[in-house]
Amino acid sequence: MASDLQHEDLLIKLRAKLNEEKIKLWESPYYGQTSDGKITKELEELAQKYAHTLSMECSTVLQALVDLQSHSLERVKANEEFKESGVATLRVKATIPGQKPRQFNVQKKLSVPGAEVITAVGTEIGAAESRVKLIYNGRVMKPSLPLQEQGIKNGVQIMALVMAETPEEIKQEDDMYMEMKSTRDDAMLLSEYAGDLAEDEYMKLEDQSGKAIQLPCHERRALMVGLALHERGRTAVMQENYPLALVLLLEADRQLSECNSSVLESVDNWALLQLDIAWCYLCLQSITSAADAFQRLTKAEQSFHRTYGPNMERLMAIKGNAANERVLLMRLYLLQGIVAYHQNRRLDARKLLDKAEVELNTLRVDDKGVAALMELGWSQAQARCGLRATAGDVDRAHHYLDELRRTKEEERIKHKETRKGSNVPVSERNISVLLEMGFSRRAAVLALRASSDDVAEAARIIHDRPEMMAESSGSSLETSASEESLIEPDEKLVTELIAMGYEARQVLAALRHAYNDAEAATEMLLSGKIPEDATEDPSTSSKCTSCKDKKQVRMEKQQRKKAREQALHRLSSAIRTDEDDHYDTSLQQEEQFLVQYKSLL
Repeated sequence: MASDLQHEDLLIKLRAKLNEEKIKLWESPYYGQTSDGKITKELEELAQKYAHTLSMECSTVLQALVDLQSHSLERVKANEEFKESGVATLRVKATIPGQKPRQFNVQKKLSVPGAEVITAVGTEIGAAESRVKLIYNGRVMKPSLPLQEQGIKNGVQIMALVMAETPEEIKQEDDMYMEMKSTRDDAMLLSEYAGDLAEDEYMKLEDQSGKAIQLPCHERRALMVGLALHERGRTAVMQENYPLALVLLLEADRQLSECNSSVLESVDNWALLQLDIAWCYLCLQSITSAADAFQRLTKAEQSFHRTYGPNMERLMAIKGNAANERVLLMRLYLLQGIVAYHQNRRLDARKLLDKAEVELNTLRVDDKGVAALMELGWSQAQARCGLRATAGDVDRAHHYLDELRRTKEEERIKHKETRKGSNVPVSERNISVLLEMGFSRRAAVLALRASSDDVAEAARIIHDRPEMMAESSGSSLETSASEESLIEPDEKLVTELIAMGYEARQVLAALRHAYNDAEAATEMLLSGKIPEDATEDPSTSSKCTSCKDKKQVRMEKQQRKKAREQALHRLSSAIRTDEDDHYDTSLQQEEQFLVQYKSLL
C-alpha cells in the first residue's frame, strides 16, 4: 500500500502543477505524432522540469505524466462517444480480496438496469454476479433500476467490491444477509403491533446515561433496522471484512435516512455511522470516494458539535469527563486529514493529522492496567474507557466504572416511573446559564421544570432527551390518546367498577385515561367527564360482548404477544448493548495510518 500511496502522492502533486500552469496534456505540443511515434520532446522537457522541482527521478515523473495523459485521452474519447451514441463509459475500480485493486472501463447506455453493469464487472474480474457489489457516490447500485435513475452519469468512478469466496466466508455472509432480512421483517412486525405494546415493551433506545429515548411509532421501524444493520456492519469491521461491512453500513445509512426524527440530530449514533463508513473507504483504499467521505465527515463533525458542544462543554457539564469521546474526535481528525491529503489540501491535512496525533497520544493506556481491570470483571472495552477517563489510574478507573454502572442503573429505574408535568418555578438566572450554553429559552424552561430547577440535570435532559422537549410543545400535563391506548386496564379494577353499575366501555376508558388509578377513574365515572379520545376502539368493545368473543380475542393477543417476543429476541441479538464499543480501540491501526500519511507530507 505504501508504494501505491507514493505513486498517488506524485499524481496529486503533478495534477496541482498542471492545473496551476493550465497545461492540457491531451493537446499539442504535449500530445501529437512524432517521427518515431513516441513521447514528444515537450512532454520530456516538462518531466525534467517537474523532476527538478520535486527532487525526483525524471523517468518516474515522465511515467506519471504519461499515465495522466492516457487517462485524459480516454476521458476525451469517452465524452465524444457518449455524445455520438449515448453509450456511457463507467470507470471501475475493483477491490478483490488478496489481490491488488484493478481498474478498467465498462461501457453501457444509461437506460440499462444496474444488473447489466454488475454482470459486466463480474465477467471482467471472473467473479460470480452474486459476489459483486457496486458502489457509487455512497450508495449501493440497485440491479433493477436504470443507471440514470440512480444518478449515474458518463465518466463516473464506480467502486466494485468482491465479497469473500471461500465456502466458510460465503456461508458467513449469506447468514448475515438472511439476518438483515429477518431484522427488517421483525421490525415491520413490531411496528404493525405498536398499538398493542407498552412504551418500553416495543423498543427501548437508551442514551449514554441510561435514559430511554422515545420515538414516534412510524420512525421506530427505520431506526431499529438501521441500528441493527449498523451493528452488523461494526461486527464485519472488527473482523476486517471491509467489503461486507461497507455494504451493511451503507444500507444502515439508507434506513436511518428515512427517520426524520430530531433525535438523530441530537445523539451521536448518526455521526458514528458516518465515521464507520469513512473508515471502510480508507481500509479499502478507495481514494475515489474522498468526496463522499468528506461530506460524511462534515456531517459527523456537525453532529458532534450539536451533541457535545463545539468544545465539548455540554458533554463536560453532563458527564464531567470527555476522555472517551475524544477517541471519536481523534478518528475524525485522522480521517479528515487523510481526505484533505487526497484532495491536495496539504496544509489542512498537516494540521488535522497533527491534531489527531495529539489526541492519540493522550488516549494511550497501559496494557497491564487493562489486564488488571479485566481481572476485576470488567470487559476490555470498559477497562480502556475507565483508564482513559482517569488518566491511567487503575484504582480510580475501577471506582469510576462502578459508579458509572450504578448511575446508569438508577437512571433506568427512575425512567420507569410515569412522567408527570411539573409547575416548579424556575429561576431566570438558571435560564440564562442554559441560554449561554446554546440552548433555546423554551427548552431551558421545560428542562428546568422537569429537573426541579437544577441546571446540571436540565442540561442533561436537553442533551440526552431531546424528544421530551418536542413532546412538550403543548401543556406538560396533557396526555395523548395514543399513550392512553397503550395502557392495559387492570382486570380486577374493571370487574369492581362494572359491579358498581358502570358500563364496560366507560370503565375501560376511565382506567386508561387514569393510568389504572382507581380513585381518579371513579371520579371520572361519577362526574361523567370521560374524555372522548380515551374511549375504547368500537371494533373491540362492540365485538367482545360474549364469552366466546372474549376468548378468541385473548387467544389472538397471546399469539401476537408470542410473535412479538420472538421478534424482540432476534432483534436483541442484532443490536448490542455495549455502549463503550465505539470507544474501544487499541489505536494500532490509527497510528499506522497516521505515520503513513504524515510521511507523505
